[in-house]
Amino acid sequence: MEFKYILILIVIVYLPVLITGQYTIRGVSESYAVLGENYRLECDITDSPGIVDFRRNKIALGTILSQSCLGGINDRYTYGCINNNNKQLYLNISNINKQDDTTWSCRGNSGGQGSTTILVYYPPDITSITSDAVNYTADDGSDVIFNCNVDSKPVSTITWSSSTSTDTNTGQQWTLPQAKCQDTGIYTCTANNGIGQSTTKSLSLDIRCSPRINGDLKDEVINRLGEKVTLIIDVIAYPKPSFKWIQESTGQELTPDTTQQVATNNYISSLTFTIQQSSFGNYTVTVNNGKGCDKSYTIKIIDGDPGTKPVSVEQSGYQKGLSTGIGIGIGIGIYLVCVFLVLLTIFIYRKDHPANRKLPEENYATFSNRNPEGRTYEDLNTHISGDAKDMKI
Repeated sequence: MEFKYILILIVIVYLPVLITGQYTIRGVSESYAVLGENYRLECDITDSPGIVDFRRNKIALGTILSQSCLGGINDRYTYGCINNNNKQLYLNISNINKQDDTTWSCRGNSGGQGSTTILVYYPPDITSITSDAVNYTADDGSDVIFNCNVDSKPVSTITWSSSTSTDTNTGQQWTLPQAKCQDTGIYTCTANNGIGQSTTKSLSLDIRCSPRINGDLKDEVINRLGEKVTLIIDVIAYPKPSFKWIQESTGQELTPDTTQQVATNNYISSLTFTIQQSSFGNYTVTVNNGKGCDKSYTIKIIDGDPGTKPVSVEQSGYQKGLSTGIGIGIGIGIYLVCVFLVLLTIFIYRKDHPANRKLPEENYATFSNRNPEGRTYEDLNTHISGDAKDMKI
């Protein structure tokens, strides 16, 4: 009798285990789902439960009457039997979102269940880009720290770039060391995780600095009276500087023609005028932007023709014509002298050329024709020698 009760107890306790089948839940072939796309779960069962639920975090989203393969639709979820096979069930998820990134299961009323995890991947979203520069402005020589916060799955690679350099840096946080005035510009964070398109966000940065010469200063200018001259100073500075031009010899302050910003933190001031006798000498330009001390630079105008005296416009025209006439006359004179020297050289050459001289033999033959008396060779030679003395060469 006692054994009978024990057997009944065993059956009551273990009967659910004996009739519970195996449940296998699986997803699509990819190991992840992409945000906004569709996804499919499938569940294979071995027992014959009356009801099977697809659950997200233990919350039923689709209930299937497996005996009749009766499924349905619940918001973004569609469920039922595959080819009317009550042993193979499915759940289609449309427009999958971040809340679907969790554990999913299929569970029968017989107690059997299987589970899986859906990983929902999505492209990067830059939630913020910041720097420790107050109001996006930092001092020359200071370090500036940038931060780029990104929400993505999987984790994104973050790259930093700037409008002032071709260099790039990686990492959520990046430091610009010892910032210079030339580092003023736009700084951009780019995030990419291979899902969808990369995304970017930017911020501006201004570096305060005292004025300094951009490139080389042309501190000497050579010009002549009556010519126009332009004095130029090109500086790097932030904030915008002021320019004060003074002629040292007179102490007079001069008004610049233009003061313009030609690039980020790059300013040019120019002074243009026609040179008079009193214009030669030093000009000092003082630059100030409230950052540090005033900076002063000197440009000197040098007389390109120091021997020239000031003349009127009419005199200048007359002298120009006179100079032209004198130049032509000098040219003609030089030409005539050259012709005379050439002719003189030809005359001397022809006079002294050996072809124009008479040789001793020729003189001897000529003399023999005039010597019928038949003088001896010695007498002739003596006579020829005497004649040679009288010969003009």
